[in-house]
Amino acid sequence: MPIHIPFLLHSLLELPPSIILLLTPLSFIPPSPPQDIHPQDLKSDDVAVANNAITPILRQYGGILLSSSVFSFLLAITPNQLVLPMVHSTLIPRWRLHEVTAVALAGYHALTIHRAYGRIRTGEKAFGLTRGVLGGPGVHLTLHTVVGGSLVWFGFFRF
Repeated sequence: MPIHIPFLLHSLLELPPSIILLLTPLSFIPPSPPQDIHPQDLKSDDVAVANNAITPILRQYGGILLSSSVFSFLLAITPNQLVLPMVHSTLIPRWRLHEVTAVALAGYHALTIHRAYGRIRTGEKAFGLTRGVLGGPGVHLTLHTVVGGSLVWFGFFRF
């Protein structure tokens, strides 16, 4: 039984941030406020309310990443045999579940590449817990380009 490498790469890439988001979601928030807000204008109550509002959203995102990692791992170790009849003759003949899922996951990586590129353009550096564990925007750009590209390749060319 072959292991489908693009799915394994996705699982390995997304597992650490999913766990960090579930356990310490605020470590993904940059330390400085937005440019149009001055730190002296923020009250501690405002920060606490904002943190309480954003924490469940980030945890939910961590849960979604963890779910996609588990699903992707299962696809990595299962045969690519299930043909999807609803897309049988539309885009690509005999598209299988693995190919459709690969293209869908590649869409996520495209958005992450766009975000990493924007962080590089603004000069953002790695911060907090993510600095020591997940690298910075340059690492994200490189890894998501490799993994996203391999998923696109798998989805359309079935290597």
